[in-house]
Amino acid sequence: MSNSLIMLRPILIGRMLTRRMLTSSILKWILLTVLLTGCSSTSLVYNNADWLVRGKIDDYFSLSGPQQQQLKSDIDNILQWHRQQELTEYSDLLNQFTQQYADGLTSGELDLFFDKVSSARIRLVETSIPTASQFLSTVSIKQINYYDRIFLEKRVERAKELDTPPEEYTDENFTDFIENLEEWFGDFDEDQMAQLRIISDSRLDNRQYWFERSKLRHQEFSDLLRSHPSKEKIEQYLHDRFVALKRTDAQEQDISRQVRLYWLSALLSIDKIIITKQRNHFISRVSDYSIDFLALSKQSFKPLRSSNKK
Repeated sequence: MSNSLIMLRPILIGRMLTRRMLTSSILKWILLTVLLTGCSSTSLVYNNADWLVRGKIDDYFSLSGPQQQQLKSDIDNILQWHRQQELTEYSDLLNQFTQQYADGLTSGELDLFFDKVSSARIRLVETSIPTASQFLSTVSIKQINYYDRIFLEKRVERAKELDTPPEEYTDENFTDFIENLEEWFGDFDEDQMAQLRIISDSRLDNRQYWFERSKLRHQEFSDLLRSHPSKEKIEQYLHDRFVALKRTDAQEQDISRQVRLYWLSALLSIDKIIITKQRNHFISRVSDYSIDFLALSKQSFKPLRSSNKK
């Protein structure tokens, strides 16, 4: 599933941590996969998150054997913390949301929901930063070169996407938008589709901005790694960037506010046009995730292992 429902999906299926927020691949994939993907088999994904995370990190850094072993231990610790501390919070939040959603959403309810999702993101970021910092302090110049090469390859792919004509882009965006909505609400009639097209087309196109921003972020991050920084320096960088947001300029802050306002307006507009059957379909889907999260939180887990920090 694409990120068309980026402000609604996060607590449901863990996609709050988008590429814009987490340009540094190691931290991105630790956080993204720990918070689950959009798979219907929640338990399967969650219980294999360790393997998925390490696989994504290996794609970018070509891990050594010792790095693989250390990351497995550290990521297991994060997952065990997440299972103990966070999953019941997610389940409770979803239950509260479905109760509110039953009689229609208000702007205040959505604002509060967004804030709680953001708080969950921050908790996970803060918990994951020591692991990310520990690993990044061990990468070699060869691995940094490999990371730079992979970034450039992906940048070429993204550049091709930017060449898509505006009309084609809005059509593709609308197709993704509807596919996402239908997964959660069921089918829409022609009148609803016409209104949803207006909502979809009003979405701001910030692709060029994030494309250029990612290049600057990557260069900053690569330069940091090449400076042979201490684990503490890397940890401070990640905290400043992803928690304190000290490396976010005024333009990025403004765009982020616009994105939030767009989704607030879009979700309220969608809420006004759906019928009872669609509302019940959505509540049922969300409730399923709430049940999954609660069940996962009660599954047995190994005692937290001490990480062999260097």
